Amino acid sequence: MKIESSWLKIINLLVVLGTSLSSGAVALAGSGGPLASDVQVTILSSNSGKGATVGEWGFSALVEADGRCILFDAGRYPDTVIKNAEVLNVDLSCVTDVVLSHFHFDHNSGLLPLIKTLHDETSAAIRRVHVAEGFFNPRRPATKPGTFPTCMDGEKECNLMIGLREDIEAEGVEFVVHSEAAEIFPSVWISGPVKRRHPEHNYPTGSSGSKLEVRVAGDWVDDSIAESQALVVRTQNGPIVLLGCGHSGVVNALIQIQETIQDDAIHALMGGLHLFAADDQTLGWTADRLREIGVENLMAGHCTGIEPLIRLRAGLNLNRRTAVVGAVGSSFVLGEGIRATNIAM
Repeated sequence: MKIESSWLKIINLLVVLGTSLSSGAVALAGSGGPLASDVQVTILSSNSGKGATVGEWGFSALVEADGRCILFDAGRYPDTVIKNAEVLNVDLSCVTDVVLSHFHFDHNSGLLPLIKTLHDETSAAIRRVHVAEGFFNPRRPATKPGTFPTCMDGEKECNLMIGLREDIEAEGVEFVVHSEAAEIFPSVWISGPVKRRHPEHNYPTGSSGSKLEVRVAGDWVDDSIAESQALVVRTQNGPIVLLGCGHSGVVNALIQIQETIQDDAIHALMGGLHLFAADDQTLGWTADRLREIGVENLMAGHCTGIEPLIRLRAGLNLNRRTAVVGAVGSSFVLGEGIRATNIAM
């Protein structure tokens, strides 16, 4: 009887441990886990170019972390990322995973052409695409006629990724839909959907002609782009964070990242912050919150805006070495800092 009782106790303990580990995976992420020691992020699509590179209203960046290659977003036009990678002598054949920040066409239109190009060159390229929950939800214009670029001519569906999904999957690529923060490689995380604890309305609202509605559980509601997510690399210096447009709000995103992935000052913040149309009050509030959170390096581009970047640089007490426009060809190297293009500084 004692032996049987001991075995029952061991079995019960294993069940409890297994349940705890499973349910607490995200909660434990902030307190420990792998840290990358070799990281470089290179901008491949943004509004400003360098030399023979092409600028566009879009975003894409190659993230290299301890031998892994992840592409974050894929640019607006079909060949922008491909051309810019060639000009910059950046090898994309190492990319096995793509993280898409949200459904907007200026972050995704280059994906299928890139997949086809890389699959012609190497069978190892791009096998998974990571998106957040809500990415494939249908969208429609909130007003008629709408001015959102993918459905301003009467198209019924504004989310082009719904139609492209089958074509991409036909290339042998799997879509992985995340409902919360997840570690996709050692030290490399995606945030998943971001809670909107602060009212950062970094997306079309009010009477804007580009405002959309999204269908959720059968109902059409205002589209706050709930699937907007970040890519995060954990390092000993703090998290390196990439945002596509930051439609969730950069402050909301960074607070959630510190709570669920790594509770340290943000070592580097890159990508689009969607502040180009922000008023003085919003820019001041954002700078104050980011200063409280702690941002050590800022390489923002795309929809951030030039003037907002300058305002954030001053508000965060950064300088021309630690806060620059994230132009095509700019990069961030762990242990070195920002390698800016001449014009972007």
